[in-house]
Amino acid sequence: MAFHWCQELQQIFYKMIFNYLKVGLRNLSKYKLFSLINVFGLAAAMTICMLIILMLADQESYDQFNKGKDRIYRILSDKPDFRNPYATSPFPLSGTLQSENPMIESATHLVRGVGGDAVYKKHSVEMRGYFADSSFFKVFSFELKQGEIHSALKSPNSMIITTELAAELFGQEDPIGKTIAFSDRGLNFMGQGEASVPVSWGNYTITGVFTDKNYKSHLRFDVLVSTSSLPSLTLSKKISDLTGDWKDIYHCYTYVLLKTGKTRASLDASLSRLAAIKYAGITDYKEFKLRGQKLTDISPGILLGNEPNIILPRIVYYLLSLLAMVIMISACLNFTNLSIARALTRAKEIGIRKVNGALRKDLIIQFLSESILTTFFALAVAICLLFLVKTAFVHLWVNQYLHFSLETNTQVCLIFIGFALLIGLVAGIYPALYLSKFQPVKVLKNYEGIRPGKLGMQSILITTQFVISGIFIISSLLIFNQARHFLKFNYEFNPKNIVNIELQSNDYKLISSALSTVPGVSNISACDYIPITGRSEGISLKRADSKEEYRNLIILQTDEYFVDNLELKLVSGKNLAAGKSSNRQVLVNESAVKEFGYPNPASIIGHSLVVKGNDTAMLQVIGVVQNFHMGLDRNIEPLILQNQQSSFKFLNVKLAFGDTRSTLAKLKEKWRTIDPVHPFKYQFFDEQLAATSQGFFDLVSILGFLAFLAITIACLGLLGMATYSTERRMKEVGIRKTLGAGDFGIIILLSSAFIRILGIAILIAMPLSYFLNNLWLRNFPNRVNFGFGTVFSGTLILLLLGLITIGSQTIRATRRNPADSLKMD
Repeated sequence: MAFHWCQELQQIFYKMIFNYLKVGLRNLSKYKLFSLINVFGLAAAMTICMLIILMLADQESYDQFNKGKDRIYRILSDKPDFRNPYATSPFPLSGTLQSENPMIESATHLVRGVGGDAVYKKHSVEMRGYFADSSFFKVFSFELKQGEIHSALKSPNSMIITTELAAELFGQEDPIGKTIAFSDRGLNFMGQGEASVPVSWGNYTITGVFTDKNYKSHLRFDVLVSTSSLPSLTLSKKISDLTGDWKDIYHCYTYVLLKTGKTRASLDASLSRLAAIKYAGITDYKEFKLRGQKLTDISPGILLGNEPNIILPRIVYYLLSLLAMVIMISACLNFTNLSIARALTRAKEIGIRKVNGALRKDLIIQFLSESILTTFFALAVAICLLFLVKTAFVHLWVNQYLHFSLETNTQVCLIFIGFALLIGLVAGIYPALYLSKFQPVKVLKNYEGIRPGKLGMQSILITTQFVISGIFIISSLLIFNQARHFLKFNYEFNPKNIVNIELQSNDYKLISSALSTVPGVSNISACDYIPITGRSEGISLKRADSKEEYRNLIILQTDEYFVDNLELKLVSGKNLAAGKSSNRQVLVNESAVKEFGYPNPASIIGHSLVVKGNDTAMLQVIGVVQNFHMGLDRNIEPLILQNQQSSFKFLNVKLAFGDTRSTLAKLKEKWRTIDPVHPFKYQFFDEQLAATSQGFFDLVSILGFLAFLAITIACLGLLGMATYSTERRMKEVGIRKTLGAGDFGIIILLSSAFIRILGIAILIAMPLSYFLNNLWLRNFPNRVNFGFGTVFSGTLILLLLGLITIGSQTIRATRRNPADSLKMD
C-alpha cells in the first residue's frame, strides 16, 4: 500500500513539473520578442562567463596528474632587492634536503641549460630540456612508455625523450639504446632561443621514452639528461660547476615531496633555519629566504622570476572573474527589469490563477520555472557562441605563449548546467516574488494597485551600465588607434624586401657567401638579433677621459654591410670595417653622442669608451649613425654597433624586386647544399615588425567583444525601462493625442527621463575614461595622441545606440491608436 502511495505521489509530482514546464513554454512562445531579448541578453553574458570558467578550469588542471600533488612543493628564492621571488634555487639544495631534512620523503631538481641539436644519421632536431636524476620520478608521476624508471637517468650521458621527439628523430625505429650526438646552442623555452655557437657535448644514449599522454604540467621539455652527465661537462668547462655553489640561485628548480602529515609551515620553518646557516656571513645574501610553493598553486599563481614558462598571474583571473560577475549581474537585473515591465500584461492571468485556488508558492514555482527555462535556452545559445569565441581566443597571437586549450569535460559540463540553473534562480527570484504577491481583487479590477513607483534604483543601474559601456567603447577605440599607430610607425630604417634567416650556429661567412650567389639577392648583412622584435642586449660604458659614472647603452653586433642594407644614414665618420681586428671599433647613434656629453657627432669621432668590468677593453668610435628605433619607444636610446662576427645569429638578405617566391625557393635549395641537417628558417622583416603589434590587436579584439557585451546588456536594460514606462503611461499618451498633442512632443515626453540617464552617463564616462586610460597611456613610451576626437567618437557611438533603443519604444507608443489606449484597463 505504501508503495502505491509513493507511486501516486511521484506521478503527481511529475505532472506538476510537466504542467509548470508546459505553461512556461506557452508563455515564452506567446511573448516572442520579450523571450528573444531575454535569451540573447543572458546568452551574451553567459558566454563570457563560461569562457572564463573554461580558462580557470584549464589552468587549474595543470599538475593534477601527479599522485602526491598535495604534498609536492617547489622551493622559491627571495632576496630583499628582488621585485618578485625567483622560481629557481641553489643546486646543492635538493641533496641537502634529501639527506638532512627528516620531513622530506624525496627531493629532486631540474637544472636549466639543455637546448640544442640532437643528430641521428645526419638528421637534426632541436630539443630543449633539463638535467635531472632518478628522484624526478619519485616526486612527479610522469610515466615511461619505454625504459626503466629507476635506472633511466642514473648513468652518465643518458637521456629520456618525449614520444614526439622520438618520432622526429627515429621514425619507426626503436629509440631505446640508440646513440645521438648532441650540440648545445643555448636554446631556451621562451621563443626562438639564443642560437649561440654550438658546443659539442658528445654522444648520448636514449634510455627512456615518455608515454604519449597529454600531461598538463607547468614543466615543458623535450628531453631530460642525467645529472650524472654534469661532472664531465664541467671538467671540460662546457658548463659552469654548480655543485657546491649556494650563491647561484638562477639555474636550478628544486622540488620536494613532503611526508604524509607535514605542512608548508613546517617546511618553511626548516628552510628558514637552513638559509640562516648556509648564508651566514655572506654580505650579498642578508635576509635571503627560501620558502615552499605548493605545486598546484603554480598555475595559476603569483608572478615570479625565472619561471620555466609564461603564465598568467592569478590576479588576472580574479579580475576576469569580477568582470564576468558584473556582466552577469547586469544581465540578471535586465531580466528582472523586463519581467517587471511585462507584469501589466500578466496581471489578469495571476488574478485568475489565485481565484481558482493557486497559492503564492505555486506562482513562485511557475515564474521560476519560466526563468530557468529561459536560462537553459540561453545556455544553448551561449554554447554556440562559446564555440565561436573559444576558437577565436585559442587562435589569438598571445596564446602561443599561454597555451590555453580550453577543452571541455564532464566536470565542466556539469558546472555549465549548474551555472545556468543558478542564473535562472537569481534572475527569476525577484520577479517571482513580486508578481506572486498581486492581490486578485485589485488586478481583476484595475492595474493601478500593482504599479510600482519611480524606478530610482533601476535608473542608477542603467546609468552605471552605460558609464561602463562608454569606458569600454572609448578604451577600445584608443587601443585600436594605438595598434594602428604601431603599423604606421616610422622605424627610421627600411625593412622592405628583407628576409631574416636564422644561421642556426652555421658559419656566417660560409652561409653569406653561398646565398649571395642566388639570383634575386641584392645585399646581405648580419646581426646578433633583430631590432624591434622585443630583444635587446646591454653594455655599460664611460668616456676614457672621464671620471663620470658608467652609462647603460644598447649594443647590437652587426657586420660592415648592415648600415647600407637597412638604409641607415651615416652622419659622421666612417662605417664598420671587416675582419676580427676591427671589433674594437664601433659606431654610435646620435643619442649616444648626447649621452656622453659631446656637442655634435663629429666631436666624438676618434674618442675611446671604456667597458665596465674590463678597464683594458677600449672601444674606439669611428662613426655616428642617425637615430633609428631598436624598440617600440618614442625616445631612441643610446646605441653602439660593433662587428663581433662570433655573435652573429641572423642574416639580413635583401631581395631584388621580382619573383620573391622563386628567390626564396632558390635560397632554400642553396641552404640545403651547405647545411642538410637544419631546416631553412626565415621571416620577412616587415612581417616580424607587424607581429610586434599583434598583441595590441588581440587586446582590441577582446575589449571590442567586451564592449559589445556591455553595450548590448545596457541597451537591453534601457529597453526594459522604456517598455515599462510606455506601458505604464499608455493612457496618458492616448489622452494627450486626443487633446491634440503631436507625435514629436510625445516622443520628447516619453524619452526625456532616458535622455537624462544617457546624458548623466556620458558626463561621467567621458572624464573617467580619459583619466583611466591615461594611467597606462602616459607610461607607454610610444603612444598615440589621446584627445577629444577619440572621446567624442566613443561618446557618439554610445549616444546613438542609446537613442535607437529608446526610440524603438517611444515611437511605437506614438503610433498606437488613442482609442485602443483609452480602452485599456
